[in-house]
Amino acid sequence: MSTPLVYIDQNIIGLKLQGHINLSKRDDLKWVYSKEHFAEIKRADDPEKYLDVLNKIGAIMLDLILDENWKITGEARLIEGLTPFENYQNYIDAIGDVEFDETIFDPFQVWVNGGGDEGPLKELSDNFANQVLQLTSYLPYHTTEMTNKISAIKPEFDSMVDDLISNGNDIKKTRAAFGDEKGSIGCVSGEHQVAQIWDIISPTMAGSGISCDQFFGFDPINKQGYELWPLYLGIVGCNAVMDILGFQAEKKCRKISKIHNVRSDAGHIGMGAYCSAILSEDKRLVKRAKAIYEYKNIGTSPILIEKKANKSIQPTTNASAD
Repeated sequence: MSTPLVYIDQNIIGLKLQGHINLSKRDDLKWVYSKEHFAEIKRADDPEKYLDVLNKIGAIMLDLILDENWKITGEARLIEGLTPFENYQNYIDAIGDVEFDETIFDPFQVWVNGGGDEGPLKELSDNFANQVLQLTSYLPYHTTEMTNKISAIKPEFDSMVDDLISNGNDIKKTRAAFGDEKGSIGCVSGEHQVAQIWDIISPTMAGSGISCDQFFGFDPINKQGYELWPLYLGIVGCNAVMDILGFQAEKKCRKISKIHNVRSDAGHIGMGAYCSAILSEDKRLVKRAKAIYEYKNIGTSPILIEKKANKSIQPTTNASAD
């Protein structure tokens, strides 16, 4: 029988640091983390204290397997033999080699979630053009053709942004357009929650030919070169859709200063799908993970860890989600 893999959310590391939870190296399971932790740790004031926790509990990094074209294969592997400190340094070195601004589309994501303002959104096409030119500046060919292509695309990009701004971003109107005028999606509970949400939305999709899988991002029409859309990307996309719909969504999804945390939550749920269980202190994350895993028949158990005043707890894999 294989050893259970238990994925720990970043907030679990925080609970350990605060003395609210006992975590230690164990023989009966493997604590697991991913590069998504590094994305969060990188934003912290003292990264080493988080890495030290991972190191002391013997946590192992789980990483997505890519093919020769750098596309996600749908499989993941454990990176054994390297400490969290070594893996983190490799991560920092890797992202340092490519000057990529991962926040470039934050204004768009925040806007469709009902937040943000027009200013950053209007700058999106210029920022995108500058990013592409910067990424291609080191390539061994003349960039005139690339510049011309970007110039040709920019008017369409600007037109899309103008339409977004013109339509506004009143999230209540957006949700009403999907058939949820009373906020029913936010109150969905029980079993088959994704199916319940689809029952509310599907009448507005009549005649479109869009399936539940397509709507929630698991089977996009444009697969960007993939024959089968990877489950990890589907889960991340599904989380973005749920933010718009208001299912276990948080106000931070409408704040440009917090949207990176929202993406991290989605990434943790995606990586947790490769494990036996995922632990988190975040009730919304646990409930959302439970709904997604149930819908896609994923065997991962989402487990809520609650902080108890003046009492430390030791999580076990047979705990149940809220």
